[in-house]
Amino acid sequence: MKYLFLVLITLTIFKAGAQVPSLKIADSLYAVGNYTEAIHQYETIENPTAQVYLKIARAYNGKGVKTSALEYYKKSIELDSNQPIAETEYGRLLITRSKFGIADSIFSDLTRRYPDNPEYYYQRGRALKGKKPDTLTLGVLRDKNLISSPEQAFARAVALDSTHQKAMFELAKYYLTQKEYPTVERIAKKALESDPENIEIISVLAQNYYYKGWWTEAVQWFKTLLDMGVDTLLIREKLGRAYYEKRMYQESIDQYKEVLSYDDEDWGTLITLARLENFNANYDQAITYGLKSLEYKDLPLDDVYYTLGRSFEFKDDYTRAMKYYQSATKEAPDNFEAIYAIAVMADNYYEDKTEVLKLYEQFVEKYGNSKNPPYVVRIARERITILKREIFEAKEKD
Repeated sequence: MKYLFLVLITLTIFKAGAQVPSLKIADSLYAVGNYTEAIHQYETIENPTAQVYLKIARAYNGKGVKTSALEYYKKSIELDSNQPIAETEYGRLLITRSKFGIADSIFSDLTRRYPDNPEYYYQRGRALKGKKPDTLTLGVLRDKNLISSPEQAFARAVALDSTHQKAMFELAKYYLTQKEYPTVERIAKKALESDPENIEIISVLAQNYYYKGWWTEAVQWFKTLLDMGVDTLLIREKLGRAYYEKRMYQESIDQYKEVLSYDDEDWGTLITLARLENFNANYDQAITYGLKSLEYKDLPLDDVYYTLGRSFEFKDDYTRAMKYYQSATKEAPDNFEAIYAIAVMADNYYEDKTEVLKLYEQFVEKYGNSKNPPYVVRIARERITILKREIFEAKEKD
């Protein structure tokens, strides 16, 4: 009996000792990124602890097998519920898998247990962003410490850490959607104090000035992004528009040419370039862009025809100009710019002033009684008065 007892003790010690090499081997494999072999070694360990399950979860996560990673994170936390690091990793992974409700529960609990940790509030904000609106608590909260929206969670993170870049970015984006431009500017500039090269923050700040209509500042910050090597379609489009608003037409053209490099069949970019070339008195180039835009634009084509009409008018090719203006009105009978352009063309180049008078009168009849008539209606009315007098005087002479 004594002998048997010693044998059992020896076997128990041997088995326990055998666990140590397996764990060390598994840890070594994990450290060099051999996740599959590391998992195999971890799974040979009998009676695994919460830490072993955590290591398996991390290995699965490392090799991109997210479902298995979530399974083992859950097992680890069930064995030991006091693992804030494991809970944080589990919650972040849940968010990437769109399991926002469970993630919200985890980070809600973590913020309750660790109310001074800004990261937990930031992650809870991410979880809340993904939840359906009808699952969020709406209305005024009596308890100011409760979190009912992503914005509140991000704001709490920033209140705890004024350098938390990701939380500040989320807040700035939110206030941009609310058109609270001074708040966006304040948050963005505060964030740039601690990280002057934060591309996401600079992008929000540039868009903030753009939507606010501060074109000089918008140009400055969009150019900053380009100087940092960030070159996107959004930046080129908005920089092109900002230059246009500043009447810097060549600079605007340069940007829209870059936009065209993303899609050379985009009719909107082509017609924009045609208009800009008109402003820049490059009428042949404007016609080239305008005609090309006709190849790609679906109906209606009135805006393209109108722009081509302007180009040919600037080139003193009045016959073609009139042709395209008339085509514009056929496409869209309510295109007041084209209708007015026809009247003006006729006024300048037709000898029959009675016909010109009719065109102006038709224009005023169509648009003069609207609630907010175009400003050119006033000009057309003045021209009608002058034409009537000229026609009357001509008849008197006859």
